[in-house]
Amino acid sequence: MLATGVHNVSLVYALVWAIDSFYGRATSTPLAVVQFATSRQSRGHHNDLIDATLSKSSASGMIQFLLEDDQVEETENMKELPPPSGITGRPLAIWFVDSLRAYIRLEMYLIQVGSPYKRNGYFVLVYTGVEDEPMESIKIMFRRLLNMYVLNLVVFLPRNGTVQLYTYYPYGPHRCQSSLPVFYTAFQHLPPPSSGFGLTKPLFPSKLANMHGCEMVVATFEHRPYVILDDDKNVPGGRVLHGIEGMISRALAERMNFTIKLVERKDKNRGEILPDGNYSGILKMMVDGEVNLTFVCYMYSKARADLMLPTVSYTSFSIVLTIPSGGSITPMQRLIRPFRHIIWYCILASLASGILVIASLSVMTVPCLRNLVLGRRNHLPCTGMLYSLLGGTVMHNPRRNFARFLLMLWLLQTLILRAAYTGQLYLLLQDVELRAPLTKLSQVLEKGYVFHMLPALKGIFKDSLETTETKVVFNLEASLRRLRDEDDPGIAVPLLQPTVYQFDYRSGPNRRHLTLLPVPLMTAPLTMYMRPHSYFKPRIDRLLMAMMSSGIVARYRRLYVDRIERLAKRRNLEPKPLTPWRLGGIFFSCAVLQFLASLIFLLEMMARSRPRLHRALSAINNYVA
Repeated sequence: MLATGVHNVSLVYALVWAIDSFYGRATSTPLAVVQFATSRQSRGHHNDLIDATLSKSSASGMIQFLLEDDQVEETENMKELPPPSGITGRPLAIWFVDSLRAYIRLEMYLIQVGSPYKRNGYFVLVYTGVEDEPMESIKIMFRRLLNMYVLNLVVFLPRNGTVQLYTYYPYGPHRCQSSLPVFYTAFQHLPPPSSGFGLTKPLFPSKLANMHGCEMVVATFEHRPYVILDDDKNVPGGRVLHGIEGMISRALAERMNFTIKLVERKDKNRGEILPDGNYSGILKMMVDGEVNLTFVCYMYSKARADLMLPTVSYTSFSIVLTIPSGGSITPMQRLIRPFRHIIWYCILASLASGILVIASLSVMTVPCLRNLVLGRRNHLPCTGMLYSLLGGTVMHNPRRNFARFLLMLWLLQTLILRAAYTGQLYLLLQDVELRAPLTKLSQVLEKGYVFHMLPALKGIFKDSLETTETKVVFNLEASLRRLRDEDDPGIAVPLLQPTVYQFDYRSGPNRRHLTLLPVPLMTAPLTMYMRPHSYFKPRIDRLLMAMMSSGIVARYRRLYVDRIERLAKRRNLEPKPLTPWRLGGIFFSCAVLQFLASLIFLLEMMARSRPRLHRALSAINNYVA
């Protein structure tokens, strides 16, 4: 039973159906119920309707309700205001309005600083005006709602014992940005198998499935491989989009059937908040409502999301740190560089194990065991092991299978090691630009380098690099050139991995490439940004999720990133004349060996007149060599 003061029974049942069929099933977000009345009589009528509706729908426990009055909230005492972009807030509400003047109060409630509503949500406006021609008022409301980006709204209008639903379609054949009221449907008694009072259509119609070729203004600039702008006389504006984000935007345009009106930012300024509180670049264009969408390798940041509405992240890339390449490596480093330290340790461990086994067998009194392992008449096993390691022939061929097996294992190991070492050594001796860069972030911080970074990264690194000097730049091209051409410019640049590939690709195989820390710093999600409270967000988010699920975004990544990654790593390593400096390591090693040979020669000469020294050298020759 309804309350005795309620006379419009159909309106109550229409609201109950909307709550049970849509709001109670679509989300767990609380439903706000607010009334805006201009007279005491209207306020009482709204209260009766709200009481009757809640008494019928709250018994199911499907949704939580928030009841509010029509007073504009005082925001001075609020601890933290919702961001003006509309990224947070209440997306569901039922508003009761009795006149156009009451709607103006509702509009003030929506556009006030710190408004708790997301204007791209789903709203029902119950109009209880008593004028003879309410459509004139509804027409004005829809025009103002469209300007505020409130799209998903239906008006419940009681007429002739039923409730009619009106809305507007901004995009249609031969019309764009239209706010004319359109009769959508009306509540009625449903035929079997359904029963009761309800609708045969969804409560909120789809309005962005087909934009009928209407324009969407997009602000961007060329930033390969994310956005590539090519000239094409066959398209409006003479510019066509390619690249990862360019192809994604074209797929969105094809799916939603809109025309891209490209606004190319020549100064390549994404925008920032100026000290006087104003904005610059694309950010200013977005806040002022000049463009609808922007994309140009935007990393998600809270500062941007507070002013522009972000989409879901459709891909992510690693943030790497480009550092100075350092000076050329020394000749001795070129001799050691072909193998990592762990390989050198393994080689030394193998030699030490062999020498230990040979020494143990030499002092044992069981000659048959020595003959089994080393072979008969093998009086110089250590010399033979070192000789074969350096590529010489085997001086004593074993006659037993076990010794032959050990020899084959050793020869196979030394063959692979010599081939790998000589091949890498050849490349290192030919590469004039080979450097010895830093390998850890702690080493970079100890050097006191100045970090050049984009504005979006400043907030990310502010807490982790408190003692490091940072400089915000809007274009990293000059900084990257300094890192490529100078040995130690005193700067470091964090940026996305594909940007490094693109820069090295443009530098070509004959010039230096950028030097990176071996381990990436973090992973950054990429997103697009829209106008505050943009009604395009739900539709674009769903399409981006579908494109990620179907592998379309991954295909665009492979198409534009894998190719430049492969070409960027290509180096022109044609043979170049070897200089004495690059061969200095070999000369130094030969000089050390020559010194040792001269020292041993002198000891041998001295041993002729000194019996103790002669016995010591003889023991070394017998048991070590």
